[in-house]
Amino acid sequence: MLTKDDLDSPAHLQYEPISGEQAHPSDVTEFASLREAVHWAMNNEAPAGTHAVIRAASGAVLGPRHLEEIWSSLQGP
Repeated sequence: MLTKDDLDSPAHLQYEPISGEQAHPSDVTEFASLREAVHWAMNNEAPAGTHAVIRAASGAVLGPRHLEEIWSSLQGP
C-alpha cells in the first residue's frame, strides 16, 4: 500500500521481463520521487519484452496496472 509520503520520496525503476519473454532485467534507475519515476515509465517505451516495475520508498512494488492507476490519479480531473 502506498503512502502519501511515497509520492515525494525516492523510487527505483527497473524494466523486468514480461512473463514468458526471454528479455533480461534492466539496470535500476533511481528517481528523486515516485512521481518522477511514474512519469518516466508512462512516457518512455519499455525495451522489447519488458515492462516497468517501480519500487517505492515504503517497499511497495508497482507493476504496470498500478502504474496506470497512479498515472491517472496524478493527471487530475
